[in-house]
Amino acid sequence: MDNRDVVSGHRKLALLQLLQQDPDYSINDTLLQQLLAAQGHGVSIAVVRADMAWLEQLSLLSISYLPGCYVAVLRSEGLDVASGISVVPGIARPRPV
Repeated sequence: MDNRDVVSGHRKLALLQLLQQDPDYSINDTLLQQLLAAQGHGVSIAVVRADMAWLEQLSLLSISYLPGCYVAVLRSEGLDVASGISVVPGIARPRPV
């Protein structure tokens, strides 16, 4: 596993955990981009959307398309990954607290 894979896995975990912390488990793509940057994952909106699409393919979140933005909504499977209950290759596992 190279450095890019490690960084990508941690970014995807951070994205799921941000959704986990939101009261309605949903955040739009531009806000996700800003929140990820605040955690040290400064990436383009295209990367955020690609991560969202990849996570949707795994049924960890769903994406709603609204005029001007995409909204990610956490699914129960994604909540399990964000919490460390389930393990998915390509997504970092949260460290114990």
